[in-house]
Parts: sequence; structure tokens; C-alpha cells
Amino acid sequence: MATSYVSERLASWVAGLEPGDLPGDVTAMAKRLVLDQLGLQLRGSTLPNVQPVRAVAHALGGYGEATVTGGSVLVSAPQAAWVNGTLGHSAEYDDAHMSAWHTSSAVVPAALATAEREGGSGTELVTAIVAGVQVMGVLGSVAGNGMLARGWHGSKVLGVFGATAAAGHVLGLDAAQTANAFGIAASDAGGTMEYDRSGGEVKRMHAGSASRIGVEAALLAQQGLTGPATIFEGHRGVFAMFGGADDGTVPADEEWGRWQILATMFRLYPAVAATLPPLDALRRLREREPIDPADVVSITVGLPAWAVGHGAAIVRPNDAISAQFSLAFGLGLQLVTGGNRPQDYFDPRLWNDPAILRIADAVVPVAMEIPEGDPNLSARVEIELRDRRRLEAYQAGFHGHPVWPATDEDIEVKFRANLDGVTLKETEQAILDIVASLEHAGSVRDLTALLRVTA
Repeated sequence: MATSYVSERLASWVAGLEPGDLPGDVTAMAKRLVLDQLGLQLRGSTLPNVQPVRAVAHALGGYGEATVTGGSVLVSAPQAAWVNGTLGHSAEYDDAHMSAWHTSSAVVPAALATAEREGGSGTELVTAIVAGVQVMGVLGSVAGNGMLARGWHGSKVLGVFGATAAAGHVLGLDAAQTANAFGIAASDAGGTMEYDRSGGEVKRMHAGSASRIGVEAALLAQQGLTGPATIFEGHRGVFAMFGGADDGTVPADEEWGRWQILATMFRLYPAVAATLPPLDALRRLREREPIDPADVVSITVGLPAWAVGHGAAIVRPNDAISAQFSLAFGLGLQLVTGGNRPQDYFDPRLWNDPAILRIADAVVPVAMEIPEGDPNLSARVEIELRDRRRLEAYQAGFHGHPVWPATDEDIEVKFRANLDGVTLKETEQAILDIVASLEHAGSVRDLTALLRVTA
């Protein structure tokens, strides 16, 4: 098959990827993504903001092919991917990627639901996840910045293709079928980011919708439906329409040659990635010396210019998503309560807490030049106190970024915290044990069965 188009080149790579091609660190990262995502899905199953998606999926019914996390009902694989992806993105706590945005909440549910449907193995699941993340990263290297500038949510636009690659790999699609699946999935790509200005819980569903679309596109291609070969670089293709890239732009060779999954950033705060460096900087300042919130006059936060409108635009939240996208609220929450617990972003009383809002009103975001060689996600925090003292900290990257990577222990601690009160302790340990040796698991159904068990 000729590989003159991006869709064909991607499809050939995805269809030809074998478990033996994966280096050990790539397999290890894929397993971290699975563990992190399953913990988030189980926690998400308890959150009110995404229950409408679960309710609609149950009402629609469908074949009992795949597990809806945290419940007892099996639905069709696309419906399971839809719900589980939404659950996995429900707490703004899933991983991030500078090119691919948020990968696991789109890719893992699609791969797992399809593997459960097909009786696939752990090895097949791991390989499919790597394929999906690779596709999102390669495509995002061209279109990601343009999507952000235009207000398109990259997790949704790119997520449909990552989910397609993952599901298609599990289904055993050949290169021609996979290329067609990409063309099919593109018709459902989209998703605006107006939520980062005024809130709206629909943002959580972007990951789930991308995951569902990917499974459906792979199944349709398997049945013979076709899509345009030039779907990415064409005149009306994804790069031009969503990314604003010139016609004919294609990913640089270096993007094809690196394992995109190794650039994953794990979020250890449940907030938009642009707020994570300031939150880490504030924590460092608080560890250095106590800060009485009543003494704070102002907090000036230097951010990359793009982050001033993506994470710093909301000061006073009116729902969970606007709280998690509010740099001001996150800083106020940490100063007043001492931390940034997931449940606190969902508490309406805290959205309106006078002490937190006083701090939020004192936050001044400003654009700054990031020092050469430092990650784009970096920040400087300067606090002015009533006694005219100034406390200052610069944070290059954040805990969970490749420059300060999350350890296996970090991911396990986060996983256990997310499952606290949601599952039985023996279920929690059983999930940990299976994921630890996932590449050797004979069937993913042993794992998905555990996701239906709740406390």
C-alpha cells in the first residue's frame, strides 16, 4: 500500500505495530496510563457532574459487550467507551501531553472496551494504547497549537484518531481499513473550548465522545465504509480546518521517530495543566514558611502567554469545571485549606467561600517569557504580604512533568486515593496486581470484571 498521505502512513504504522516492538519503558508507561485512568474512572463513577452520561447510556441499552466502570450493566463497546472516557475525564485529573493534550481518557476506554468485546489479551491492550497515543502525538505536533489558538479542544479533535487507532489495532484492521477509519472518525471531530471561559460540564464528555467515535469508526471501516485519504493534510483536512496549518503540512520526521507516550505528563492536582506549575510553586513557598491568607495583598503569577487565557480567565467559579480551570480559585483553595483535594473542586460552598474568593481576587496573571530550555508549562509566583515582604518562587515544569516525573509510587498513591470509599480493598489490590503484569494477562476480562465491583 502506498504511503504518500499522512493517513496511510499512520495506518501502516498502527497496523504493523507488534508487542515486540515496544521498549520496556514504553510498556511501563502504558501500564501507568491504564492504572491512572482506571482509578479516575472509578472515582468519576461517584461524581454528580457526569451521571447524565451514564443514565443515557443505560437508557439506550445495547449489546452486553463491555463494562461500564462502577456499575453492573454491560453495554455495547462504543457506549462503554463513551461512558468510561467521560468518567476518566470527569475530575480534570487525567494525564496531559504537550502535543496530544489528554490521551488516556480517549485511548484507554476505546482500547479496553474493544478488547473486552473481542476477548483480547493484556498484550494487545498495551500495544493498542501505545498506538493510540502515538497517533495523537504525531497529529498534534502539527495541529495542536493552532487548535488552542482557535478554541478547538485538542483532546476531542485528536482523541477521535487516537481512539480509532487503539480500537482498530485490537480489531486487527489492516492498513487500508485503518486509513479509512481515520477518514470516518474525522467527520465527528470537533469540540470547542468555550468552557474555559464560562464553565460547562460538557467538557468532560469530549474524551468519552472521542473514545466512542473511535470505536465506531473502526467497526465501520471493518465493515467496508470508506473515508478520504487526504483527511489530514488536504485542503479541507484536519490540519487546515482545525489547526490553521498551510495545505500540505505534514508532521516532521522526528515526531514519527519518537515514542510519544514517553512525553506523558501526569496531573497530581485535579486542575487544568496550566495551573499546575503555580500550584507547585505556592506549595514550595508554603513549605518554606507559613503564610497567613489574611496577610496576602496580591499574588502575581507569570505564565506563558497562551495560559493567561487558558486557566487564568476564570476568577469566580460557578461549577466544578470552572473551579478546575480557575488559577485564582486553585491558589485560594490551597492557601485557605492547605491543599487541592479533588472533592473540594466539586463543593459549591467552597466556590463561594469569602476567604478563598478574597485570595482569588488578589491573583494577577501576567504573560512572561519562559527561560530558554525550560518547559512551556512553567510559572513564577510572587506574593506580596501586608508587612511589604515579597515571597517568590519559580517553577520549571511541575511534579508529574517529564522534567520532574511521577514515579510508580506517585501513581499508586493517587490510584488508591481515588478508590478510597469506592471499592473494596481486595478489589483495589487485585486491580493493582493485574495492571502490574498487564502485558502477561491472558484476557482483559479479568480486569474489567473488577471494575464492576463497588463497595
